[in-house]
Amino acid sequence: MRRRPGTREAERRRRLAILAAVVAGGFLVLAGQLWHLQIMSGDELRARSERNRLRIRTVAAPRGILYDRHGVPLVENRPAFTLTLIPREVEDRTVVLTRLADLLGAPRQELAERLDRVPPDSPWPIRLQRGLTLEEVTRLEEWKLELPGVAIEVEPQRGYPGRSFGAHLLGYVREVSEAELRQGRYRRGDLAGQSGLERLYDDDLRGRDGAEQIEVDAFGRPIRVIARRDPVPGAHVHTTIDRRIQRLVEQAMEGRTGAALVLDPRNGDVLALVSTPTFPVERFAGPIDRETWLELVADPGRPLLNRVVQGQYPPGSLFKIVVAAAALQAGIITPFDRLPCPAEWTLGQRTFHNWEERDRGPLTLYEAIVRSCNTFFYQLGLKVGVERLARTAQAFWLGRPTGAGFAGERPGLVPSPDWKRAAERAPWQPGDTVVLAIGQGQVAVTPLQVGRFMAGVANGGLLWRPRLVEWVEAPDGAVRREAPTLQGRVELSPLVFDFLREALRGVVNDGGTGKAARLPGIAVAGKTATAQTQAMREGERRRRPDQDHAWFAGYAPAEDPRVVVVVLVERGGMGGQTAAPIAGKIFKGIFYETVAALGVSG
Repeated sequence: MRRRPGTREAERRRRLAILAAVVAGGFLVLAGQLWHLQIMSGDELRARSERNRLRIRTVAAPRGILYDRHGVPLVENRPAFTLTLIPREVEDRTVVLTRLADLLGAPRQELAERLDRVPPDSPWPIRLQRGLTLEEVTRLEEWKLELPGVAIEVEPQRGYPGRSFGAHLLGYVREVSEAELRQGRYRRGDLAGQSGLERLYDDDLRGRDGAEQIEVDAFGRPIRVIARRDPVPGAHVHTTIDRRIQRLVEQAMEGRTGAALVLDPRNGDVLALVSTPTFPVERFAGPIDRETWLELVADPGRPLLNRVVQGQYPPGSLFKIVVAAAALQAGIITPFDRLPCPAEWTLGQRTFHNWEERDRGPLTLYEAIVRSCNTFFYQLGLKVGVERLARTAQAFWLGRPTGAGFAGERPGLVPSPDWKRAAERAPWQPGDTVVLAIGQGQVAVTPLQVGRFMAGVANGGLLWRPRLVEWVEAPDGAVRREAPTLQGRVELSPLVFDFLREALRGVVNDGGTGKAARLPGIAVAGKTATAQTQAMREGERRRRPDQDHAWFAGYAPAEDPRVVVVVLVERGGMGGQTAAPIAGKIFKGIFYETVAALGVSG
């Protein structure tokens, strides 16, 4: 049956209506989606687009350089690769961190801990690992498309001239800890000095990082720099150290446990400062593994200890200089008086021994210092009395920090009756005075205190604070000078100082205990010391001489002192046999080999 024309027209209109409805519905859906994208989600999508297109990159400021007194660099800055990650660009942390841990051979947990310390939407890149090798950089670049937010930056890294050169003096730089961050002076990822001069002058050496806002493509590759804030470099610090003398002292102390230093007695300038054993300072410039750190901490030689300022030792016969000064100043003895020097001497029920088993007969004070007679000073110490001994030692600032600025400096101790009552709840005994007279018992000093003390003897009583830095040069060229600081003056008669200096000259040049420090053509003055420890022989109650600390402290030239040298060798035995020869090598190197040292500061 054929359809009527009206029916066909109605069918066509119905189909057109359905098509129109479908098209209209599509447009409505499209309009709704556009409305959702533009109105409801516009801000979020716009932010996502910007995050994918724009990045903030830190521009690390170069750290200032430490120079020696002649302008020779003691440290340097070397370019190094750093792995950074922008937290807000990481969608799946687990995947990214697992891949990074595999590529770097690093513990995933450590990387996760570093990332977890910052908010996940932070736009600032965080440093996950410094000091990447070229091999590690190559592996990371190969997987870059699967590591969103990851980038490799080139930053300055501290470099040192040798494996352990100046380790305790220069110190090292590390990324700041959580405790340091809480101080409010640093930002996460900053490098800061942790010891030595790097820590002491960190505020000057550490510059201010800059930043760049850069446009990147879909693969994270930089296209152009949109905005930039230039970094401000750190200031340069010009120290009092003489690099050649520092190297000389380190070589002289090689294989020993102890400390050595060289000072200028005219102004307190530190020319060299060495503590041994040392540690591989260059290992601290980059990533250091947990095993290496634990190994250093557990080392019985305590290489991280700066013995120059943190080691406290009995001064031994060095203290005889204090006894002689106190006795002469008080008129208790004159250079012409004599006291016996037997092999042993008895006080009450106790017998005290000399260091050599012979009776030298009556000696003058000069002879007693040159021969370092213990039994002579037992008697003289009792005559002087503990109160006067303590006052004279304190006048030389023994038992007080030097104020040089090193972290953890120990004060030492000059015992007295008041101290013993407070610390040990016991009265002072005559035997305590006898022991104190030869620098034993509770009295303790640091090698740097001894250096200041000997400089005071050499220059006639001026006690200069040990100075490590001459001037600081800011990036704009401004200079801040660090003037020498006079801490005190020892009020003794000039005749007393003249006598002490003549006696110390005799110790080295008149057949005394310090003859191993003698230098042809240049008069050296000084004093040896053998500081007893409590070590006993196995199965016996006798002291072990091989466990004694060996000291030498002196200066040269004797008639015009320019350098003070202090040497301490832990458990080195006799001072004259161990420390004096080392000091002799140092004096020889300074005056015969290091010509520049002869003109040390004017």
